[in-house]
Amino acid sequence: MYPLRFRRKVAGKLHSCRREWKEEFWECVKDVAMHPVVLRMKLYPHHGSTNCYQHCMNVAYYNYHWCRFFHLDARSAARAGMLHDLFLYDWHTHTKETGDHFHGLTHPKVALKNASKFFELNHIEKDVILNHMWPVTALHIPKTKEGWITTLTDKYCGACETSRRYKKKGHKVV
Repeated sequence: MYPLRFRRKVAGKLHSCRREWKEEFWECVKDVAMHPVVLRMKLYPHHGSTNCYQHCMNVAYYNYHWCRFFHLDARSAARAGMLHDLFLYDWHTHTKETGDHFHGLTHPKVALKNASKFFELNHIEKDVILNHMWPVTALHIPKTKEGWITTLTDKYCGACETSRRYKKKGHKVV
């Protein structure tokens, strides 16, 4: 076990980095996050009581931190995280309204199409948006490290957001 003094020093450095990175994160995503089309995601429920905008903000935030930690393209990962679910409909009622039973498989292409209309995307951002649903979309495998991180971050955030719903309703989360 590491001495207490060492652990406190490391914790202090991590806290300092997180504060610094939080400001840098906002600088990377603020133009995307404040765009009128992206703000429309607030209208659509996503996981539990989380709306689509908040889910994307969560994914973008963790993408930035993980990619920054691993010395990857944190800016692209964060921006793509904000856009990865830019499908602009309530997926809970989508099947009933359109007959499309495959939202989980089709929404990455819809999100990429929508994001491409409003933003200039680099190859990492395109990879993240198109492939974030792997392994559900078995043929769309991430080709970048940032894409793999987003795949994991998206699942993590979705699970946390969904489990909060169950806690609020009084269900026991196993």
